[in-house]
Amino acid sequence: MRKSIWRVAAAATLLALAPAWQAAAQLANKDARIIAGHYHLNASNIDAHMKFWVDTLGGKPLKFGPQQVDVVEFPGIFIFLRKQAPTGPTRGTTFDHIGFAVPNVAAVAARAVANGFERTVGREPGPGQTAAPPTAGNYGMFEYLIGPDGVKVELVTNSEPNAPPIKHHHMHFVNKQFVEMGQWYMKAFDATERPGKTDFFFGADLPGVGYMLNFFSWLPEQPLAATAGRAVDHVGFEVRNLEAFCKELQAKGIELVVPYRYSPELKLGVAFVRDPWGTSIELNEGLRDLP
Repeated sequence: MRKSIWRVAAAATLLALAPAWQAAAQLANKDARIIAGHYHLNASNIDAHMKFWVDTLGGKPLKFGPQQVDVVEFPGIFIFLRKQAPTGPTRGTTFDHIGFAVPNVAAVAARAVANGFERTVGREPGPGQTAAPPTAGNYGMFEYLIGPDGVKVELVTNSEPNAPPIKHHHMHFVNKQFVEMGQWYMKAFDATERPGKTDFFFGADLPGVGYMLNFFSWLPEQPLAATAGRAVDHVGFEVRNLEAFCKELQAKGIELVVPYRYSPELKLGVAFVRDPWGTSIELNEGLRDLP
């Protein structure tokens, strides 16, 4: 039953990515074999999400495919919005938040509050403790925001010269077994451990991309839930030579939840996997090469 649901999801994704993709911008880091590609969200109210992703964070709204699927484009990532009430927020799942980099964190956070969205914290405070939203870290000012349906977003400082107003920065997962989780992603995506591991944080870099995969230790009262059905339903990676990559995953003992398939009409390959803790992962080939 579960596999049939995944096959339906994969087919829906292929349909949503019909010829209107031809108007989309290319993904970043085109030369790397594996890059972040998209997030697929379950949205109870599309207008509320547009207010957050477009009006507040500055993404570009797009309509894709014959079904006119709502998508928001940011430099380096696409946000797919499926009109469907999620079963819960991102908090409480194995995927904690989407990371963006902006030149002025305070200004974007202030705009979010003015638009009716809340600030939050990175990790839950301990029992009986309170925590104010953080304002600065070892890589500059940062903030956490809660968007519609409980989607959590982190803003970090982009201090590069001529930095864009916003761009995708990282994926952030949580787990009691955060080190083991990071090691699984290193195995699956040929990532390398980033220096600076602590007793609550583990980072891994994608080859040719660098900073991308982050893992927090988190010990909630209830077990963490899988992502399918939640506000962030699954994360997506764009993979060059995807069919061969899928065979490599299988050789590593990683099961394909949905086998590789290719659509000649869309010039798009797709497959699905799931990490051992329940994070749903879509693999694509073709998004980065569109004009």
